Amino acid sequence: MDRFVQNNVEEIVDPSHEVMEELVEIVDQVAPMQAVPSYRPTRWEFVNSLLDHLDSVTGGRAGSLVQFFTFLFIGGTTTIVNLAILYVVLNYISLPNAFFHNLLGSTLGSELSLLANFALNDRFTFRYAPGQQRPWFVRLSRFHATAIGGILLTILIQALLVNLLHINALISQAIAVVIVLFYNFFFHQFFTYRRLKAVEEAI
Repeated sequence: MDRFVQNNVEEIVDPSHEVMEELVEIVDQVAPMQAVPSYRPTRWEFVNSLLDHLDSVTGGRAGSLVQFFTFLFIGGTTTIVNLAILYVVLNYISLPNAFFHNLLGSTLGSELSLLANFALNDRFTFRYAPGQQRPWFVRLSRFHATAIGGILLTILIQALLVNLLHINALISQAIAVVIVLFYNFFFHQFFTYRRLKAVEEAI
């Protein structure tokens, strides 16, 4: 009796058995696997169809591309804010010392545009990132730390290109800005909005 049961069990669990193959075929027909999109579906079917096509072309990277271009757009918008604040300070606020006048405008423009950058990216670009579970002031602090690191990296790259490769200062600055743009995006993903550790989740 035990031998009979063992033989039947072996036949059932054997993946090469004909019955098992038939079951797999039935499951594939009844419940075919559907590809999960890499992006968050929108309310517009036309946009979703475009993202589906982008997903198929890029091998499932449509979500990352949408996130990157959102980050790029917000960065460009807040750069305009930065320049606008600098313009207002330089033209409508009078200070006797030109150096401190420029320093005030640059610092104020950078900080306010950085706050706007954080608010918009936090709301849209990294809205569904795991790090959203952190308190907003922690996310803001991490965002600032990444931004400061990006500024220092921009200065370093620009200086190296000018002094070592003797590239024009403006061209060097443009190259540094593009490189740091990618640095900021990926560092925000892996630091600012990184998934909380088990210890942090328990607190």
